[in-house]
Amino acid sequence: MARTVVRRLLVEHGLGGLAELGALAASELLGNAYTFTPGRDVSLTLRWRFGVLRLTVFDEHQEHAVEAGVACRAYRREALAVLESVVGECGGIVGLAAAERPLAGSRLWAVLPREAAERYAVL
Repeated sequence: MARTVVRRLLVEHGLGGLAELGALAASELLGNAYTFTPGRDVSLTLRWRFGVLRLTVFDEHQEHAVEAGVACRAYRREALAVLESVVGECGGIVGLAAAERPLAGSRLWAVLPREAAERYAVL
């Protein structure tokens, strides 16, 4: 459902070139959030500004002790490795960090410049 909504939203706002890559990024970010925070709330936002599409997912992933937190974050980043590789080849960025207060949980994001769509088309 998220892929369909993101694709449609981008096409309707004149960003159809980013629709496929945006849909891929949204589904991978959401999939990661749902995998690591089952049964908890997750949100997705999209923002187009200054020629860059930003997709951000917030989840309610619980905090860990320092060592467990480092290991958990590494495991989550590993789960995003394919998306990170594809987006990186297209000139974008994928990230994962703790959500900043007053929010709790994690923040995952992908930043896609307009040119990323052209690069994605030839991959």
